[in-house]
Amino acid sequence: MSTALVVDPVHDGATDPVLVWNHAEAAWWCLFVHRRANTKISGPARIGRCHGTQVGVASSADGGRSWLYRGTLDLPVEPGLNTFWGPDVVHHEGVYHMFVTFIRGVPDDPAWDTHGRPSPWHRRIHHLTSRDLWTWTHVSRLDLGTDHAVDPYVHPLPEGGWGLWFKDEARGGGIRRAVSSDLHEWKAADLALADWHEGPAVFVLGGYGWLLAESRTGLALYRSDDLRRWEPRGGLAVPGEKARQPYIHPISHTSAYIVYYAQTGRDSFGEEVPTSSQASVIRAAELTLVGGDLHCRTASAPALPDGVAAIRRPPGTSHSKLVDT
Repeated sequence: MSTALVVDPVHDGATDPVLVWNHAEAAWWCLFVHRRANTKISGPARIGRCHGTQVGVASSADGGRSWLYRGTLDLPVEPGLNTFWGPDVVHHEGVYHMFVTFIRGVPDDPAWDTHGRPSPWHRRIHHLTSRDLWTWTHVSRLDLGTDHAVDPYVHPLPEGGWGLWFKDEARGGGIRRAVSSDLHEWKAADLALADWHEGPAVFVLGGYGWLLAESRTGLALYRSDDLRRWEPRGGLAVPGEKARQPYIHPISHTSAYIVYYAQTGRDSFGEEVPTSSQASVIRAAELTLVGGDLHCRTASAPALPDGVAAIRRPPGTSHSKLVDT
């Protein structure tokens, strides 16, 4: 088991991490979701502690060796206390683009969890932009052909433009892909993985495209030449624990960090509770490409290079020739 990368000092429930290079500060930011593992709700533990969640910020000026909690982001989607899950951020032509799951209010209803079937509580992906990562402007709600879209992950496509992978909770929990030429107008395109998965992460190592996502039995790994057709490559085990909601951060042509959250099995009060209420921390481990397969080992602390390594690139792009746009 690796040491904690980021700990939530407010709610003890850090989940859904993504790393972003802050150009103005010349520092790494980790955006994550504040689940309220240290909040008591009357009656049995229910879904409410993972709703009403804001996007938190921790920053590192020393390449990931230490992190400082900075607070939460004001995301102007709707007034009131609402729920945000699974942020993803890409930097393109001087603008940060965030794609995040939005749920109105703070549902605490057993009807919420439908395991791949429609529920009365809609979850939708919204697009926001910023120049400095602090001040955000709401752009749009993405029309993805479903009212139950969660866990967006954006990556450039080999043919140009962008892909956005997400879980469709209304139709069996499969992973679908939308495409865009400009990060603004999106067209729901195809089904990437038919079976139940969540938290998809798309990345490039060794000239191949990879997709890593949670499955019913742990992290499942897929490989592709074109980011459209995916070949199963078995599971990926992080030594010592169950890794959830992976974010992949390439650092070379054949290596990367997997950043994820891990739960304790209990809430902040030591009570055994469902996963939606458990305390959690963000950790990192190392991925290495060996003989066409990915292998994972724990890392005491990541050594993050400067922001060039944060640029997501399509298959076939040389790591050494990256230029931030």
